[in-house]
Amino acid sequence: MRSTFAGFTAAQLGLRASQYGLNVTGQNISNINTTGYTRQVVDQVSLNLNKSGRYASVANVGYGTLVTGISQVRDPYLDIRFRNEVSKVGETDVKLAGLQELESVLDEVTSDGMQTQLSDLKTMLQKLSGKVGSEEYDNMVKSSAESLTKYINQCAKQLETIRSNQEYSLTEVDVPEINNILSNIAELNKSIKDGQINGTPALELVDQRNTLIDELASYVKIDVSYVPTKINDNLSIDELKIDFVGENNTINLLNHLDHVNFEIPDGTTQLNIVDSDGNPIKDSGGNVIGEDIYDELTSGSLKGSLEFLNSSGAFDGTSNAFRGIGYYEKMLDLMANKLASTFNDLNNAGLPSGTLPEDLHNMFSSSDGGEITAKNICVASGWSDSEYGITASVKADGSTPASGENDNILKMIDALQVDQSFVDEGTLPDDTDDVTMFEGTFHEFVSNLNTTLGIDVKSTKELLDNYVSVANEISDAKDSISGVSLDEEGINLLKYQKSYAAAARLMTTLDEALDTLINKMGIVGR
Repeated sequence: MRSTFAGFTAAQLGLRASQYGLNVTGQNISNINTTGYTRQVVDQVSLNLNKSGRYASVANVGYGTLVTGISQVRDPYLDIRFRNEVSKVGETDVKLAGLQELESVLDEVTSDGMQTQLSDLKTMLQKLSGKVGSEEYDNMVKSSAESLTKYINQCAKQLETIRSNQEYSLTEVDVPEINNILSNIAELNKSIKDGQINGTPALELVDQRNTLIDELASYVKIDVSYVPTKINDNLSIDELKIDFVGENNTINLLNHLDHVNFEIPDGTTQLNIVDSDGNPIKDSGGNVIGEDIYDELTSGSLKGSLEFLNSSGAFDGTSNAFRGIGYYEKMLDLMANKLASTFNDLNNAGLPSGTLPEDLHNMFSSSDGGEITAKNICVASGWSDSEYGITASVKADGSTPASGENDNILKMIDALQVDQSFVDEGTLPDDTDDVTMFEGTFHEFVSNLNTTLGIDVKSTKELLDNYVSVANEISDAKDSISGVSLDEEGINLLKYQKSYAAAARLMTTLDEALDTLINKMGIVGR
């Protein structure tokens, strides 16, 4: 039969379980505003010492409750969904930030920009057409052309600054931060394992680790798994494993204490994954899979940064490719080159064929002697130093134009108003054909460039809003399970307080019963 004091043991275990419940509830309430905190609960089971044999009790009553530990309330499926979604948020957010920086440079709405400069050049040419041969009006055209080239130079330099800032952020901030996260997770893994071996669940450290994993997921798409590891016959602990999920390959980033590093070689935007010795990661067949993983990136802020820096839209030969900073740099180069070639050809039209390059009457040239781009376009030194002026008129038969004729100046004015073909010549990979990037006037080219950028910003922002909305919904679902609710914890306080009082009452009742049995039985006839 049951021990006389078995009831006291059941009451004592009930008191202990209720006290644990009150302590855990207090812990939850005190951490309601702690970032990354996961609600904790008491794990308990009914204690029943199943005895069998000749002297076992027929009525096998339980012996109370046993607290087996304290655990967190999490939904692994929601964790996976949230990390996948936050990876998309990270990628789109970086792209939007970059495009908005471009928008501030190529702004033609709130400030006088390239459109205004082109209109001013046209106005000065029109004034010169009525004052052919006037040095004063020639200088006015020259001044307007110089303002236009300097504005184009400024835009190119600002884009170059944006590129440099993005590269610095990628190489000096993002990549070191990822490596730091992996290192911190590895250190937490060690502390968590040591604590669990010593009988401590280390739940607060687990919360810190989960926060770091969520942060890592914003950089690259990852897969998180837990591998059971046997410590001894009575203890098994889950060890953390994190894999990078690529388009074609899966690369292990962290295996409990061992982790890899991301790196970008100096002077490049090539992203590599290397082992602890700095060697590229290889697959089981010995093939290198950790070198230049740009094409492997599926989502995350690393993909957003690299795509913004490396992708040039239609210049890459793909019509639906993302238009990163390279697209807008190359479009400005097309604009500058077309402007220079058009006006140089018109101003040289009166020169005899075979004129040496150094004797040409170019209106525009490059400041560094190379091919004319947005960064180096400038007013030609010969025109700037007044060695020659604007060719006002050209006769088809080669005869000398009469004084005051302005047909060539009118052609220059017309060149600013008629459609031009802006052609990309041979920059496409494995493509020898010239590709027309735009057909229209110079004004329409600038307007189209701004419209394209506006569309890119709008579509990227809408995409980001969608991703953020989904991520917030998943986060809310996580909070409804893992977050601390004051209403729920208040109910738990009442529950554990009542169970504590009931267990105490049980112990008092058993004490009174034993007092009756011991002190009040067998006194009849005394």
